Amino acid sequence: MNRVKTALAMGLLVLMLGGCASTPAPTVSQEKKTAVDLPVYSDAPFLELVRKYAADDGETVDYAAWKSSPEDMQALARHIQLIARVSPENHPEQFPDKAAAKGYWINAYNALVLDGVLELWPLESVRDVKVSFTSRMVPGKGFFYDRPVTVGGRQTNLYDLEKEVLASQRDPRLHFALNCGSESCPVLRPWEWTDEQLDEAAREFVNRPENVSVADEKLWVSRIFKWYKKDFPEDLNAYLQQYAGPDLLQQLQLAEHNDYPTRFREYDWSLNAQTTTEPADGDSP
Repeated sequence: MNRVKTALAMGLLVLMLGGCASTPAPTVSQEKKTAVDLPVYSDAPFLELVRKYAADDGETVDYAAWKSSPEDMQALARHIQLIARVSPENHPEQFPDKAAAKGYWINAYNALVLDGVLELWPLESVRDVKVSFTSRMVPGKGFFYDRPVTVGGRQTNLYDLEKEVLASQRDPRLHFALNCGSESCPVLRPWEWTDEQLDEAAREFVNRPENVSVADEKLWVSRIFKWYKKDFPEDLNAYLQQYAGPDLLQQLQLAEHNDYPTRFREYDWSLNAQTTTEPADGDSP
């Protein structure tokens, strides 16, 4: 009987030791590997690419030169992969404040637009992309809705991403920072998007005559102010005045005093590509 008890005890001991051996504690090297695998987000490589290929103070992009550089195409691809893995949603510890998160969302959107244009280059307009039956009938749907993008481990599209970013940030100035790859879009900037930079972007956008002007007893503004009316204060003229330079401010005050009606310019969806020819005259009042 004692032998049986001893045998059972020995067998139990072997099983316990075997179980422990099958689940060893993590080693130092494994812990280091896990830390290395965790990507650290940085805008720096992307902003360097924008500085290299954005021309005319950000109004145009030299897509042809960018596309012809395998090294820079790979650099953009690496950044797109980083966006796919990291966002303020799934790695909030990498974005210590609201400003850092806001900068991420702006530059991530702009990078994904650029990546889409370069993937489809040559291209005359983002509205020309046809990847589904319905996109043949709805201009822009192919590029902004039908093409999937991945942000922070979550699949979405440019249309939904823009809506989500605008809803979460609740800052009208984002409309002067998000670039949709078209002539009438805000210019493309290699910025981290501090509060001061967002104010500067607002001033530059508002003071461009093609975006805001007073003529023929009417206030002419970008169609952005129509499409995203709910994102701006109800008194649009007063909102514009806070960013207007002296000459435009005087015109806006005149429009306010005389109760001029607001009219919206046609949006130029031509690709913001650098060309060697003079651009055609845009719509004007």
